[in-house]
Amino acid sequence: MTDSRAGAEREAGRYPLSFTQEWFLTLDQGDAGGAFGETFILAYPVRVTGPVDAGVLQGALDDVVARHELLRTVVVRDADPPYQQVLGPCPVPLEVQDVPAAAGAAREAVIQELAHRNDTLSAREVPLLRARLCRFDDRDSVLFVTAHHSACDAWSMEVIMRDLGAFYTARAAGVRAQLPPVRQYREYAAWQRAAAASSAGDGAPAYWRDKLAGAREFTIPNDHGHPAAYSRPYSLHTHAIDADVVAAAAALARACRTTLFSVLLSAFYVLAHQITGATDLTIRAFTAGRGEQQFQDTMGLFMNLVPFRTCLDGAASFRDIVARARDTFFDAVASELPVGVIEQAFPDFTRSREDPGTSQFIISCHESPLGEDRVFPIAGGAREIEIRSREEDEQRDIPSGMVWNLDLPRSRTLSGSLLFNLDEFDKTTVAGWAADLSRILTSAVTDPDQDWKAL
Repeated sequence: MTDSRAGAEREAGRYPLSFTQEWFLTLDQGDAGGAFGETFILAYPVRVTGPVDAGVLQGALDDVVARHELLRTVVVRDADPPYQQVLGPCPVPLEVQDVPAAAGAAREAVIQELAHRNDTLSAREVPLLRARLCRFDDRDSVLFVTAHHSACDAWSMEVIMRDLGAFYTARAAGVRAQLPPVRQYREYAAWQRAAAASSAGDGAPAYWRDKLAGAREFTIPNDHGHPAAYSRPYSLHTHAIDADVVAAAAALARACRTTLFSVLLSAFYVLAHQITGATDLTIRAFTAGRGEQQFQDTMGLFMNLVPFRTCLDGAASFRDIVARARDTFFDAVASELPVGVIEQAFPDFTRSREDPGTSQFIISCHESPLGEDRVFPIAGGAREIEIRSREEDEQRDIPSGMVWNLDLPRSRTLSGSLLFNLDEFDKTTVAGWAADLSRILTSAVTDPDQDWKAL
């Protein structure tokens, strides 16, 4: 592309996609489903104390969209090549709803019902942000902030809420919000492509060539084969791991100079071995994809999918597996490349997906950048609330195969949920795996030096 043509496209607000956006295009199923479907959304609910000024809230929401370009960016998917089109600032649709009076436990039940409303959001219309304020009275309300997942990940939702609180406080006080300058997502996309081009001679590609030599992505056996297209929405199985087990796992992580995720990954290796008998395991997991400090405050689609390969042969104990998983984790993150780059460079790695008797398997572990106490300065204070997943609900996420979600608290019960499709898996199979993981982890952290094959 000539410099003049590139300059003309920038003038028109047209910019190249990031690698993550390109990967999402491979999951595109049109407007009705897939990564750009109207139900592929993320919602952040907070309980607000004190009177909320709807006008101030509207202005603060609009400020968020003005600050973060990707919330007013459309991915033009039918162009050749596809690109992102940045549009101008625009108002955020805000729905204000007065909720019939309720008290105590009844009010909590109403909140759960409000949270399970089937909202939709078009990826073709900006802004890619909506809000709904549900007021019980002038001292108690619930705010739901929703963004389209094609423009936002879990980390970014917390960036949105942090900035929303800052803008609300500033507008209420009639002052300018005190927020640091922010790099835009299109700048990240350009940086990412430049970094990928310049990394051709550094250690990252060489690391993956060695690490993935002869490897196959771990896929999990299914009950009914892998259909060409699903006939139903995804289903959900929820489970929990007790707080004392989580605390013991965190203590083991500290003793092994690693992360809680590495301990959980080790338990997944043991589970995968018990299911398949394999000892050379490459399990993929989502990462935040935010290794570059200059983009820590940027709202956008940064999440990445990284393969973690560990061989269990010769390991005597669970502690040995944790040590190997620690090395795998730190080396893989230090050499992280976008998922699309790895899949294109190593096509043999994903050949295991061609087996109709197995399905893709991904771990998703979220650790908040804001810590466990997430309170935002909206009115008298807005605190994140936990919405209980209901297994009877249709699920909005669109993994291919199975995604196992885990929240990563340090000192409380760990909430887990498995997204799966009944076209592939029986409920009893999935529930059994969840129980097995809990059993393995509980036994392992109680006595990490025992023979791991006895877990």
